[in-house]
Amino acid sequence: MTIDYFDQLRDEVEREVMACIGCNDCMLACPLPEKRFVTIAELNAGVLAETIKAPNVAAFVQACTQCGQCIPACPADLHRADMVLWNKMKVENAALNQVMQLQVGESVTSSQWTLDSLSTFLTEIPLFDGVDPLHLRRMLLSSTLRQMTSNEVLCREGQYHERLFILLEGQVEQSVKDSLNLPTRILVMGPGSFHGELAVLGNQEESYTLTAIRSSIVLELTKATVHRLKKESTAFRNTMDELYRRRALWTYARQSPLLAALPEKDVENLLKQSHLHILASGEILYREGDKSGNLYIARAGFLKVSRKAGQSELVLQYFREGDVFGVASLLFEQAQSATVSANTRSEVIVIPGQAVQQLLNDRPNLRRELVKEAKRNEESLQKISKERLLQPQLNGSMSMTNTMTVGMEGLLDQGIIQGHELLVINTAICTNCNNCVDACERRHGHARLERRGLQMGNLLFPTACRHCEDPVCLLCSVNGIVRSPDGEITIVNDNCIGCGACAERCPYGNIQMHNRNPEPAQGLLKRFSLFDLFKSKADDEARESERLAVKCNLCAGFDDYACVRGCPVGAAMRVNPLDQFRGTDLHIGLESKKNT
Repeated sequence: MTIDYFDQLRDEVEREVMACIGCNDCMLACPLPEKRFVTIAELNAGVLAETIKAPNVAAFVQACTQCGQCIPACPADLHRADMVLWNKMKVENAALNQVMQLQVGESVTSSQWTLDSLSTFLTEIPLFDGVDPLHLRRMLLSSTLRQMTSNEVLCREGQYHERLFILLEGQVEQSVKDSLNLPTRILVMGPGSFHGELAVLGNQEESYTLTAIRSSIVLELTKATVHRLKKESTAFRNTMDELYRRRALWTYARQSPLLAALPEKDVENLLKQSHLHILASGEILYREGDKSGNLYIARAGFLKVSRKAGQSELVLQYFREGDVFGVASLLFEQAQSATVSANTRSEVIVIPGQAVQQLLNDRPNLRRELVKEAKRNEESLQKISKERLLQPQLNGSMSMTNTMTVGMEGLLDQGIIQGHELLVINTAICTNCNNCVDACERRHGHARLERRGLQMGNLLFPTACRHCEDPVCLLCSVNGIVRSPDGEITIVNDNCIGCGACAERCPYGNIQMHNRNPEPAQGLLKRFSLFDLFKSKADDEARESERLAVKCNLCAGFDDYACVRGCPVGAAMRVNPLDQFRGTDLHIGLESKKNT
């Protein structure tokens, strides 16, 4: 039996509000300035009330971004963020039926829509079939209505936008570039059409360019809004998940070497029987010794291939986008020879073994090619297994300088390979002058890197943002951290409220929190002046609460990297990690297999 999200949330917050001891620690941890005008008692009373009437309570809960800074501060282990979310929904539900604002270029004007009329209209669109209008009404409070002029581009192929677009009026053309780099029309989208689910749910670049054919009105939903609506509405969640799986399969069918070699009719038949399996980091796809099953194609992420070696695990290789696996077990009807698990969030196309066998019976030449490939791969794995048993890899050891020495496996486990434009320092020639850090601080006001981190041989990977393929830091409800169209992850200083949620989400510790306006250095007499001795504690707390998330943004807006240019000996460099380390230690991707 599925428990309703709202019933579960109400039961949880009503139970926790009765356990609150009123210590106020959660409010001390809160980064919002609105916290100064509300008390724990008022927030707790709001949880049990039917409506939120106090203006100060309404202002606070509307400003709350669900950053979670209040949670670890609670000595009673309660979830203040959920209590505030419950109050926030009450305020949103009671919002007046206001006119929706329309963004036209850089100006804003009133639209023909109101909250109620637009939420009702959206229920008639198949994307929102079965969604409660009240859920849509809440969603609209954090959405944008945009008017596009003729020939205006909404999003571009190959860039990152991470918005779900719903066309309300007008026409929009969907196109891709051909071999001559010229746009080719795919289809024309009319009212009720939508685009962007692959970018929002899969954290990937756009597959198409969208251009308005004539004046059009588009509703834009941010990534955070889409995820919240999925949580609140089961109908919307099921629709989005099914759409994502279906479109991801068909989009990838154009790119996979295996599927591209087959006639379109065969590809269509296989995909109808296939499904997209999404794995969280650490989740196991299948284990060594499992019965033979299906054919798998890695669509996104990295998957680890390992075998048992006594009481330990022996990592043999990694699969990434385009790799086909499970062939040997399927063809020879034998147990799986290794365990495959997700090293990062990964997507795998699962083609049923029965469908593959039927296709191979009709195409004996394809069967012979797959048998040859399966034998080569198995021989390669056996060779790697023997080599790695004789020469166990160094999994990682911490030194006194907070630098971890790792092998290739460590680079994958620590997210190095999944990054872009990675900063690397060659410690064989580095003079420890720290000019790279100083140059970064001079340019940006805060140093965005630390000269410590992972070490492989002479290469040091400093603590600096890696601009991951699948960034978990981006789910910010106020757009304080965003991915720009060219893929760079950047902090929007004007939007950042200093909550620190992105810093906590980063699994590699590459986002730091700094005072937004640090005090200038003071002399001895100034430091011990009577003014400083008697200034209020409130002033200190106010200054400390004005925090800002700081991270590397690849020196956006500049023609060079400050850290690289500041190195006097050329030890600092920016590299593409996958290209740089493809031929070492572990085998990654199809290209590496061809070289073994």
